[in-house]
Amino acid sequence: MTSFRAFILAVLHSACVARGAPLLFDMGTDESAVWEGFTRITAASVYSEAAGAGWAAKDGLKASAKALIRDDVEPAEIFTNPITEDVITGEHESRFLIKAAPGDYELHIVCGSSDARREQFHDFTVSAGAETRRVQIEGPFQFVPLRLKAHVSEGPLEVRFTPKNKFLVNAIIAWRAEDAAAATKVIESVADWTWKMPPAEWAKWHEDPQPPAGGMPPLTSADKERGLVVYSRPYVECIYPGTKPRAEELNPELRAFATPGEYEPLNFAVHPLRDFSNARVSVSDLGPIPAKNIDIRHVRYMRAMPNYTEKYRWSWVPDVLEPFTALPLKTGQNERFWLTVHVPENTPAGIYTGSVTLTCDGAEAVTLPVKFRVLPIKLRENPEKIFGIYYVHPLDRAFQARDEVSRAYFRRKADLEHADMTAHGTRNVMLNIWCRAADAQGKFPINWDLVAAKIELWRKHAFTGPVVMGLSTGEIYFKYMNERYESHLNGVKDPPPEFDAEMTALVKTIEAERVKRGWPEFLYYPYDEPQTTAAAVRFMVRTLKACKAAGVRTYVTADPTHDHYDPMRPFVDVWSTQPFAPDRDTVLADSKKRGVEYWCYPNHVAGENNHTPVTGARMTYGFGFWRSGFRALNPWIYSYSVGDRFNYLDGRIMDFFNRQQDDGTPMPVALWEAYREGYDDYRYIHTLETLIAEARKSGKPSAKGLADTADQDLKSIWSAIRVQAKYKTDNLWSPQDFDVYRWLIARHIMMLQE
Repeated sequence: MTSFRAFILAVLHSACVARGAPLLFDMGTDESAVWEGFTRITAASVYSEAAGAGWAAKDGLKASAKALIRDDVEPAEIFTNPITEDVITGEHESRFLIKAAPGDYELHIVCGSSDARREQFHDFTVSAGAETRRVQIEGPFQFVPLRLKAHVSEGPLEVRFTPKNKFLVNAIIAWRAEDAAAATKVIESVADWTWKMPPAEWAKWHEDPQPPAGGMPPLTSADKERGLVVYSRPYVECIYPGTKPRAEELNPELRAFATPGEYEPLNFAVHPLRDFSNARVSVSDLGPIPAKNIDIRHVRYMRAMPNYTEKYRWSWVPDVLEPFTALPLKTGQNERFWLTVHVPENTPAGIYTGSVTLTCDGAEAVTLPVKFRVLPIKLRENPEKIFGIYYVHPLDRAFQARDEVSRAYFRRKADLEHADMTAHGTRNVMLNIWCRAADAQGKFPINWDLVAAKIELWRKHAFTGPVVMGLSTGEIYFKYMNERYESHLNGVKDPPPEFDAEMTALVKTIEAERVKRGWPEFLYYPYDEPQTTAAAVRFMVRTLKACKAAGVRTYVTADPTHDHYDPMRPFVDVWSTQPFAPDRDTVLADSKKRGVEYWCYPNHVAGENNHTPVTGARMTYGFGFWRSGFRALNPWIYSYSVGDRFNYLDGRIMDFFNRQQDDGTPMPVALWEAYREGYDDYRYIHTLETLIAEARKSGKPSAKGLADTADQDLKSIWSAIRVQAKYKTDNLWSPQDFDVYRWLIARHIMMLQE
């Protein structure tokens, strides 16, 4: 850290000597650290000519310091520095004044918090001169940089903070044109901080090489003149920053087919031969499909670890599908554009054409033709299958929030995320009822209003049951043992018999309320992923037995192929396993014999990787799921962030899955879109299987003949699946195989319908 501080001092000293001095202010408390060269500003710093900077009034301002700098003994959420560890907040409009000579100024303002309260949402504006910026920040560890311009004719330079509920400010940097070089060096140092962690820590990290880029194919004079190459390849195949196009991929026609109501992706990539400052993409209508039904995003590259726990290695990977208006293109670095076509429900069948146009720096660079076929098919849902996902529910935070702006934000976020799940075929989320152990009268302090709000949202978006309901088993254990077990039941001991009785009482209380309110069936989920030790299994047997004593079904996340779990078998109604294990024959036999269900939580294509096994995700959710015999898919997790949601390296583990915009609107990753494509594969399969059965029952010879032919092809596809417990990256189909098989299935559907 000493060398880093010396570097900052050197930067500031050289800047002051050569060009002048930017005005630097670090907000915090009297005790918190101050970035080298910055002036400390607290909630009590009131402006005066002598002070040179401060608040117009200190009414209502608060300062807090949350030093969460990690160490090897007890890691906190993120690394902090003198700028990010402390903050000044306010609930009323406040003005920060800076004594400044007349002239034009630019300002760089950092807003965020390291306070670990995740139920707080901040919504405010920051103004300087005639410019205003809105800032929306959910919870901690999100630091938003703002850039504003202002003119000072007389009096101090003024920065106004106007909150809807609360504002935040960590630092303010102001400078005139002659100080721009010095200010830029400081800003880059503050923003980068050796990529958001101490230099000594960042020195431990190493960048993995990208996959082989391939060679650049021969380019035409037109390609060289326009300064870029345009190409396309199947979306399940990743394109890395340095990937080179193949000759057959250049200047493509974008093609796809879909059914009414379906979402279908198109994509193309740009490999720039020179820099462009402003690239834009626009689309035309595709016949009756309006351009507004085509969502345009770019694939954002992220620094990611090989998996969610393997630290000190990272690489650039394609991941977040980010909305944009315009973006720069850098020489030699691919930019992939992802277009999702949503076919309106009433679209007539037909082949429709249109175009996608890329404009660079105001000039049309290339226009790609699009051919899109709408099929006369209504895809069917299999009511016996469940597409679900684990979920951090925003309504938990809405009920914890202390102001209405925050509560409204989390309610809206929950609604948007449920709608997004529905649009991706996911209609089931794991819920939980957390409460303290029973009081002296045997009553459990359950927030039924919160549970009711979650179920109401479930029903609004036509989710399907049963509901996996997590229980606060640990609270009852603590009541009787006066200590807590560790993760995966490490260190668990045998509680007294009163523990079992209270577990049964808790489940009976919940079940009685569920029945009274007409809610869907609950599957009772007392603990997640118990280890295989004798003590852990013994505890699980008692806990599951106590739940079943209330007359309910139970749910366990454990691999039943492990013999260690044999004592649990009589008390488990739903096994949720991470791989597709056991095999199909075992699953079907056990389900038929004992009514046991098998669910899969395929984390290997959710967050426990570097976010790139897109092919494996599609295979898992479609053809692999069909082949498995399992009833449900419910991976961990729709979205989970440890630190900054766009920094996968700053937390104790890597962030999981979907991201979000500042206002809470969901922002998908490529894996999430592959889930939907796999879900659609399954719907095509199920639709054909249903039509084959109906044709054979019809008694018409022609229909039976078509059904037999379709069944033969379906069996060929079945046999072509290379069955695996985990479909991830190896031994999968080629990207083209998926579309060939889907088209083969679609053709048979259309023939049987006719």
